[in-house]
Amino acid sequence: MHLRTRILLIGLALAASLGCRPPQAAVTPAAGLNPSPRQQMAALAFISYLGETVTGSDDEVEAKLYPCLEKELAKQPITQGRWALAWGPAVYKFAGADLDDNMMYVVRDPKNAGHLAIVVRGTNGKAILDWLVEDFDVDDQVSWEYGNPPSGAKISKGTSEGLKILQTMTPASGPVPNQTLGQFLASQMASNSELQIDVVGHSLGGALSPTLALWLAETQPTWDPAGKSEIAVYALAGPTAGNAEFAAYSDSRIGAGTDRMHNPYDVVPLAWNDQSLATMAGLYEPSIRADAVERGLLDGLRDLVKDKGYTQIKPSEPPLPGVLNPGVSTFADEAGWQHDCGYRCALGLVGSSFLPVTDNCRTDPKPACTVCPKSES
Repeated sequence: MHLRTRILLIGLALAASLGCRPPQAAVTPAAGLNPSPRQQMAALAFISYLGETVTGSDDEVEAKLYPCLEKELAKQPITQGRWALAWGPAVYKFAGADLDDNMMYVVRDPKNAGHLAIVVRGTNGKAILDWLVEDFDVDDQVSWEYGNPPSGAKISKGTSEGLKILQTMTPASGPVPNQTLGQFLASQMASNSELQIDVVGHSLGGALSPTLALWLAETQPTWDPAGKSEIAVYALAGPTAGNAEFAAYSDSRIGAGTDRMHNPYDVVPLAWNDQSLATMAGLYEPSIRADAVERGLLDGLRDLVKDKGYTQIKPSEPPLPGVLNPGVSTFADEAGWQHDCGYRCALGLVGSSFLPVTDNCRTDPKPACTVCPKSES
């Protein structure tokens, strides 16, 4: 993809990710919650955006994030008492970057030591290289090199780069420092006959988490020789990771354990399939219409990937309930709201059930979504 096109796309994506929100009211913690697995996994995914603006080396950022993440897990009503930090946080920053581009952590169910959740953060909205290298590097594809995939199974170069980063990240801080994710899982087998692993992520994390889960399944003999562990995926708001051959192979390996959550009004899951991209510009009509620049960018995107065959995993998965937000008036603002609050509203992560992330690991506190539009029904 030409650099100029990528930069223009970043501009549109930034506008969407920073889109306006309804006024936010103060909230207090909810008591007596009984959250579903979907709600718990979604909460863990949104918590992963903690500390996007923290600066320093990878080791320095991890050291700062560690206590913040522990406090956040204990503060959020949906996660408090249900999940405790077990590995990480691990971060990765491209050479020359100011902000980290990837973050991942693992939590454990205190009532079941063998139940782990691997949480992959989505795009750091303020890290330009993250957009360039992982999100928008989709015109190049590479073969899936693990297991026994069919001939022609490919993933985007951006997804491949992101997966390699996740495979090698090694936290210097946290409960278990100096271990890669694979090494950590292998160490857990010493005290557990089997593991129950949930892999979750939102946005870019919604593409990387099922890809990471597939890699874990393909390499399971290296960390679980007995092969008894089970892997499940909760993928929120993810774009496609690869082509039709790859998607079918992924579904054949872990599809039964995959919960792909997508908002019908979110533009991100429509990327990078040629046919779904064609519907993106008209998604909010007649109330909101994409302007000429936005339509031109979307047409350019479709041109770039029209022969790549990108296909969603679990393509028949029904969408979450969706509703347009009458409080916004531009395509970018609606897209930004739908990609974040649209999911929190659909899953009940609003008001006192999910609190603003405001501790000292954020210099720009991200508000919670406290007001949801009325259902269209």
